[in-house]
Amino acid sequence: MIAFGRIAFDWKVFFEIAILWVVFYQVMLFLKDTKAVNLLRGIVFLIIAFFVFQKLGFDILNRILTKIFAISIVALFVIFQPELRQGLMRLGQHQIFYVGPKEEDIEDLIREIVSAVMAMSKKKVGALIAIQREVGLRDYIESGISIDSEISSELLQTMFHTNTPLHDGGVIIVNNRIMAATCLFPLSENADIDKSLGMRHRAAVGLSEHTDAVILIVSEETGRISLAINGRLSRDFGKDDLILILRGLFKKSRKNR
Repeated sequence: MIAFGRIAFDWKVFFEIAILWVVFYQVMLFLKDTKAVNLLRGIVFLIIAFFVFQKLGFDILNRILTKIFAISIVALFVIFQPELRQGLMRLGQHQIFYVGPKEEDIEDLIREIVSAVMAMSKKKVGALIAIQREVGLRDYIESGISIDSEISSELLQTMFHTNTPLHDGGVIIVNNRIMAATCLFPLSENADIDKSLGMRHRAAVGLSEHTDAVILIVSEETGRISLAINGRLSRDFGKDDLILILRGLFKKSRKNR
């Protein structure tokens, strides 16, 4: 403890408060724009009310709030189990000794994928392409047919052609290589997904809920290009917008390592 005149400063208390603030801030960032944030606000309100009633000596209200608080914690783990699973997954994402693809490899990857996606969009050829980032996709790769080929726009277009046996399911790309095709992705159970969207979109969102992969979808009905990441689906991308967002995602991922 360090004393400045009459003011005593305890470094241990300072660091404890700083750590708690960082943890709380990260939790709020993680829950931002999710359903769980409303429950968290409710729990914070119950905690404040609990301390107020305790100070005022309202024993009956204290007992009631204690039981409600316990039920709320259980509800947090049960109702929002997918969000919590995704959060725990993110804690283990960062690989200290993994550098990731070079910047020129990222540009090659983006160029080939965007070229293929734009061509399939014009022809209204349905496509589902997952690009691995930090979380491994081995389980999903093993569900499909092994390819392990260098990425090219022409190959991607051929794989998703209606008359080929590889057009069903998803393609997974790892480090500028097409690792597998006809892969099975978990379907999202999110009730907020537009009911007019098909299985490809629901599978893309489902995989993005379980991993940090970037998933591109081309609609067979409309030719529109969509992107799923972190459980969210964004739609109607043009070529320039798609290039910009992919550069941002993969170059940001590289810088964070």
